[in-house]
Amino acid sequence: MALFRDTEFRGIVMYRRDYRERDLLVQILTDKYAAKMFMVRGAKKQGFKLQTAILPLTFADYIGAINTQGLSYISATKSTNLYTTISADIVLQAYAAYLLTLVAAAFDEGKPLGQYFDLVKTALDKMNGGTDPQLLTNLVEIKLLNQFGVAPHLQDCVICQRTDLPMDYSEQYGGLLCQNHWHQDQHRLHAQPKTIALMQGLARIMPQQLGTINLSVRTKKDLQRILDKIYQDQVGLQLKSKKYLDEMLRMPQLTPKKVDKSPEND
Repeated sequence: MALFRDTEFRGIVMYRRDYRERDLLVQILTDKYAAKMFMVRGAKKQGFKLQTAILPLTFADYIGAINTQGLSYISATKSTNLYTTISADIVLQAYAAYLLTLVAAAFDEGKPLGQYFDLVKTALDKMNGGTDPQLLTNLVEIKLLNQFGVAPHLQDCVICQRTDLPMDYSEQYGGLLCQNHWHQDQHRLHAQPKTIALMQGLARIMPQQLGTINLSVRTKKDLQRILDKIYQDQVGLQLKSKKYLDEMLRMPQLTPKKVDKSPEND
């Protein structure tokens, strides 16, 4: 076990829970060490100086002691930013919780996230600013497939490289099949043409480039169906936060509501 003191890192608070009488355990998705659990001593005392830095869905520049095994510790922060819009809406909270736990699931504890930290942070920035949460989430899901080792081939037909024919997604071939080769996969996913085009578009851009897109409910549902199938069959991931998000989206007429915590990590 090694302890690295006075370490600077960026992080986004995933959740927190009580620990002993006056302390809290806070899980943070960090840029340098993936998801780490921190013990924050005295966090429940009135006037605790780091209170704003350990609220769920807060981004901050932290200084602390990093343990390679066991609990780590936070000693100071340089800046903090709470995602206020997301924090005030239980559906957006569910999207954010899923994004954070999805990225955490893709990396072993202690490993740097590299570009993927900026990916999820920018997605949350855009979500907080009003960009479609499903499309942001789908974009991150597509990008993360590479980290999970199942990056889809979306630029052309896997077999003949043609781009001028209708396409469908094949899990068997790990990407797109043109119409001439649909017969080679009886279990192709029967995606709509607009869904394929949307997948290709999201794969080419970063969250900061995502603007307003007029899409039908049918196309968005079809895209989510395709990605859910890939994550279920090829990644084998079943996150509690994804189940919670799906349950939220099935509830009619949800009203934005402030709550103290996001769902805990898986």
